[in-house]
Amino acid sequence: MHSHKIGNHEQSRHLSHLNFLFTGWGSRVYEHTMVHLTRPLYQRVIKDLAALQLDGGKVLDVGTGPGVLVRDIARAFPRLQVYGVDLSTDMIQLARERTTLEQLNERVQFDTGDVRQLPYPDHSFDVIVSTISLHHWQELEQPLRELYRVLKPGGRLWIYDARFIKPEMIEKAQASTPLVGTRMEHQLIRTGRWPLAIYRRFAWHLHSFP
Repeated sequence: MHSHKIGNHEQSRHLSHLNFLFTGWGSRVYEHTMVHLTRPLYQRVIKDLAALQLDGGKVLDVGTGPGVLVRDIARAFPRLQVYGVDLSTDMIQLARERTTLEQLNERVQFDTGDVRQLPYPDHSFDVIVSTISLHHWQELEQPLRELYRVLKPGGRLWIYDARFIKPEMIEKAQASTPLVGTRMEHQLIRTGRWPLAIYRRFAWHLHSFP
């Protein structure tokens, strides 16, 4: 199996001490700083989902952090069940608190989990999204296998991350997973005028079973 490291982080099952924004009080700092910067990207995800014209179904946000995108999706699409998963228990606790305050518990669920071993049955979701999380993954093959496993036939997988992520790296990892043979589309998207407001979106559309 090939190993494609992204960044200089420890294995994803361990939160690095450098990632203080993901634990304890740092999770609340993250909510009030980083989320503000990435909100335009969340709006782009909402726009992409709207284009699908889904009349129900389940959406999963991987690396959900404090769950802002999950709650945005739930408000924008009342017919969808929306799930969020994150490795940080503090982030998930914060996401659940906000969900209760916003009275979205009936259609929103948050779980603590690792992208390499997602806590969901096979073929659970119609759409899976992930924003600014992929560069934290220590390697790519097992996360891609898990995302494929929990996605329904005919489902969509969209990964949004920094523009420096090379498509060739994703394609090489994909070749060692069940996603091999599934076309990957990628594009640069701009969500604002500031220099860092340019991201790359990787998209897959799974084939339906015969």
